Amino acid sequence: MKKITLVAFAFAACGALSSAQAQSNIAPSTQQAEQVQTQTTGKEKIKEEELPEGVKQALKSDVLKEWQVSEVYKLAPEAAAETEATPVYEVYFTNAAQQKTVAQFDEAGQAIAQTEK
Repeated sequence: MKKITLVAFAFAACGALSSAQAQSNIAPSTQQAEQVQTQTTGKEKIKEEELPEGVKQALKSDVLKEWQVSEVYKLAPEAAAETEATPVYEVYFTNAAQQKTVAQFDEAGQAIAQTEK
């Protein structure tokens, strides 16, 4: 009887260990998830310090002085649209009233008009 209990315990322990390993293999790391998102959406999350100088200067304008940058993305250029396309920078802002807005800039810091999709 003790041998059967011991064997059953061993099977249960092996099952629990393999289940834990399977779950850790299934859950991708945050970095892997961001890479997948970048590949599917063409968006790459970057730091504000990585923005080109033209965009940094545009963010210092009087119009945006009450808005704080919350997130910054670099959008991959659409190769089909233009042969010499440049990246677009999408900046998410939040103000003191917790209102949010988004603006897009080219490398020179010029605002890009957004079209409704």
